[in-house]
Amino acid sequence: MDLLEAIHNNKSVREVPDKYLNERNEIAIFENDIVRLALADRECEKCDYQLLDEIIYMVLNHNEILWQILRDGIKIGGKEYMLFTATTGQVRNVTVTLMRKDFFEKHKGFLMVGLTTESINANGGMNVGKYLSYNALSLSSSVKPQTVIDIDRCIVVEGLETVVNGKVKYIDIKTDDNGQCYVNDTPKEYQTKSISIEHTDGAGMFIPGELPSSCQIRGGYIKGAMFPFDFRLFTHEVSHNSILVDPWGTPHDVEEEDIRYIITTSQLKMWKQYESWEHYKTKFKENNLELSINSYANPPKEEVTFSYQFLQTLPYNTDITELCKSAIEDLTKLKTDFDYMKSQLGLALDEVTDDDTDEEIKEQKSQTVDTNVERANYYIAKALDIYPPLIHDKHIMNKVQSLFKAKKRAYMGGKLPMRGYYSYVAPDMYAFCEYLFMGNTNPQGLVPENYVYNKYYAECEDVEEVLCLRSPHLSRYEYPRRKLVSSDKCNKWFGYMESDTVVSCHDLISKSLQCDWDGDEILVCPDKALLKAAESLPQEPLYYDMQKAEPQQITNEAIYSTLVKGFSNNIIGESSNAITKLWNVPELADDPLMYDDMINVICALSNYAIDFPKTGKNLDIGEYQKLYKDLVPPEDIREKFKPQKIKYPQFFKYVKGKKSNLADYTDSPMDRIAQYIDKTVGSKHYKYEIGTDEEFDYRQLMNNSVDKNGKPLFEVDRSDERYLKAYNVLNSRKKAKQKLCQDIKKEIDRKNTDTKEIIAKYDVFHYYCIKEIRDIFTDKNGIFNINLAVNYIIDMEYKSDFYTTSKDILWKCFGNMIVDNLNCNQKTGITLKERPRMCYKKAVRGNDELDQMIANRMERKSVDITQADMNYMGAVLQTKKNGLYYQNDVELLFALLCHYKYDKQSGRLKEDDSFYITRKKHKTIIKPNGKKKRVDISYNMNKIMEMVGAKSYAGSFARFMSSGIQIETDENKISINLDIEEEDNSEILFTVQDIYNPMIYLQAYNEDKELSECVVCGKHFIKDRNKKTCSGECHDKLHNLQVGKNNRKNKSAAIADKKAI
Repeated sequence: MDLLEAIHNNKSVREVPDKYLNERNEIAIFENDIVRLALADRECEKCDYQLLDEIIYMVLNHNEILWQILRDGIKIGGKEYMLFTATTGQVRNVTVTLMRKDFFEKHKGFLMVGLTTESINANGGMNVGKYLSYNALSLSSSVKPQTVIDIDRCIVVEGLETVVNGKVKYIDIKTDDNGQCYVNDTPKEYQTKSISIEHTDGAGMFIPGELPSSCQIRGGYIKGAMFPFDFRLFTHEVSHNSILVDPWGTPHDVEEEDIRYIITTSQLKMWKQYESWEHYKTKFKENNLELSINSYANPPKEEVTFSYQFLQTLPYNTDITELCKSAIEDLTKLKTDFDYMKSQLGLALDEVTDDDTDEEIKEQKSQTVDTNVERANYYIAKALDIYPPLIHDKHIMNKVQSLFKAKKRAYMGGKLPMRGYYSYVAPDMYAFCEYLFMGNTNPQGLVPENYVYNKYYAECEDVEEVLCLRSPHLSRYEYPRRKLVSSDKCNKWFGYMESDTVVSCHDLISKSLQCDWDGDEILVCPDKALLKAAESLPQEPLYYDMQKAEPQQITNEAIYSTLVKGFSNNIIGESSNAITKLWNVPELADDPLMYDDMINVICALSNYAIDFPKTGKNLDIGEYQKLYKDLVPPEDIREKFKPQKIKYPQFFKYVKGKKSNLADYTDSPMDRIAQYIDKTVGSKHYKYEIGTDEEFDYRQLMNNSVDKNGKPLFEVDRSDERYLKAYNVLNSRKKAKQKLCQDIKKEIDRKNTDTKEIIAKYDVFHYYCIKEIRDIFTDKNGIFNINLAVNYIIDMEYKSDFYTTSKDILWKCFGNMIVDNLNCNQKTGITLKERPRMCYKKAVRGNDELDQMIANRMERKSVDITQADMNYMGAVLQTKKNGLYYQNDVELLFALLCHYKYDKQSGRLKEDDSFYITRKKHKTIIKPNGKKKRVDISYNMNKIMEMVGAKSYAGSFARFMSSGIQIETDENKISINLDIEEEDNSEILFTVQDIYNPMIYLQAYNEDKELSECVVCGKHFIKDRNKKTCSGECHDKLHNLQVGKNNRKNKSAAIADKKAI
């Protein structure tokens, strides 16, 4: 019975084995409504890394398993779970949120604000996609405000919607008799359209002073942005009327009822399910709900990090030198200015400079969770301030070099520093109040057409106009340029919005930016060089009609259908990459509009795909489909590994880490930026003037306190059993960290979503590092001797030969202690005397040969084998006439695949993505005394042939080459390029835990067998009853070791008896 048949035939409640409930699968999530609810059940206010099992995120690789979970639930760790929701990001990554059934039953009134699926269905139902996304709001990160937002001081109203006339770049989309939407026409000329715009979509307001600043709120099915605007002052000075009407037709006097917050129906997502505002407030209070803050507005900044998408849509003839000026200056100062380097290092996220972290991960934005684990780079920068000779530590210098390389790579990928900052986009609340309190359905407001109000830039004398940009930015019709309005009236009414950008209700900027007002941020940029570069770009927005979501009955069948549609219709990443390919073809130099229609159609296709789970409507792009297929990865598995017709631009290797299917450099703005930065910065040496000639002494990092007799309080004793235990923890954790980095890189590559939760796995990892160290150095009274622990670990880092020089675990877990130690040592001017190094003492007498075997076991190199890897092998392998594979081809290709994957994940591939295997059997080394010695090479082509049981590789290599694998051979080595493109969401089938013994894992997978580990050499073998060793040789060694151990025990007993006599 195959896997799919077994899944289909399952009729019982599914269970997840306990072995999957481990540290590796734990994730760190941010505070939210559900976290606070779970902590309240535990009667604790704050969570110090408690494992919350109330919710579980599950990746679903088979749709039938989704249906069985909906039908029966699922058991995990002996507890029953149900499907609760799936966020938009989760749907893109075939993931759902499970909730413990008893937790849901206890808190369903809170989680659904008094509603039930039965009451929703009785009220006409609702769109299932919206139902799932609204339930997911309780998972949004949020914190309680300093002052409680009183629901009785709130009111709900309908938003402001008007018709705006303007010219647009139009795509004519129609619907056929079967309900299929299709592209009917793409007119060349701009069209004048009357477009209905809800100007307060997702936006509300509050009396200034009630909250610290503009913010996003969550709670009780409410989601959106709140902006400070004194609507009660407006009723006194302008409208002379304080009465408005709620969506249910009930009038309210904002003065008499002391209303301080106005919320719109676009923010209260389920408003139609309640009989009145009073009905909603009753349910809100009965179920102990509170409104919380998702985020506050960012303060203005002088400089912002750009994106390649904003730059690739600029004209081909753009002068990129001025655009790159700040980036060049930054990289130069990083190598020469010690103080500047420290300031930048202190701001850098740890993952950007982590020695073990892959280059692509370093470019991902992350956010440190508010936990006991602090940012290492912050403490390193502080330590350099106190003790400049620390710069001579190889690890610290590696940090600096990693920061430089990561920044250079980011700049070459378009993340240029520019003048500007990210700002909430806000509606004209003056116009909204004209509508609410004066009944004006076409209000004038304060911001004229083609203007914006921005308090920060209004006070800058050198800024008259700005560019307003928003990600994703895909077409040339998304570069709106706006003049700044500045008047006493604007300053009076909008002056509380310190960093927000207020837009006009008389133009189509929301269509240019594809934004609403629920907390969307736009990049406001007054950069002169960019304004000049973009001056020829059109101001007319791209526009096409979107479909509306129809209500449904909420049933398991409807939820299943909605999720499966969402899982199978994720083209967001590939459509964006397809557009990037078109923006960087060389033909655009002569014909800038060559692919204009194609790019616009892909934009529409992508937005239809985003709304597909809600609407069930996708878009048929007709004649554009042929070119689109050439732009995206092919659906046929065998075709995926062949060169694509239209390749990715060269600069994509800096943006996405692409190493294959890259086109030659073109004259596109982004390709020229990458080349210019690389050439201009070059390979300048690091030259720092630190103000002292003092040499680095690692003991300055320690706590060197002494008692009244001058004896060290925290002296390192390498014979201490705790030292040996801590050494083993640190050694294993260093290896695990490297594997974690590899796993995170794969997860980021596979997922097209925000990476914060993925990167947060680092915090879980370091928490467990601290916990293991704490357990070792905590005495019987429960007191953790942290000073001794830190001293021991510092000694290990500087006196032991670990396989990596990275000290990230030390600084990440105990950076604060090191800074305190440095402060104390530098303040007292203490002079440290050289202490004799004590030899390492083994806790248990061992056997050197066995010690070496254990060391070999620790050095095993592992790789994950995915479905994409097996598909690749199927595409490459050739069969004989009888349908069988040629002898040894499968084994040899699998061994090469494992070697390739390990070299790739450890950054050992050559520039052309090849790896090589030596043909030599021996090599010559020079001993310390100058003499030469001939030694065996343990891993060469002969070893691989021995592993797979083959006598010759000539025939296999010939067949591999005919299938597209590049193989070059000379007398010393064999160079191989498999050119495997990573496939998104590819399921991990099994892990090869030792690439030098790979066939046993393939056999176990193919034959569905269990593995055992040899107690002597550590190699895995197919489980055979109680067998402990993998071979007769290991069996004999184990026997000899046991005999020796018994002899020593008998000898010790005899000596003891003799002493007793």
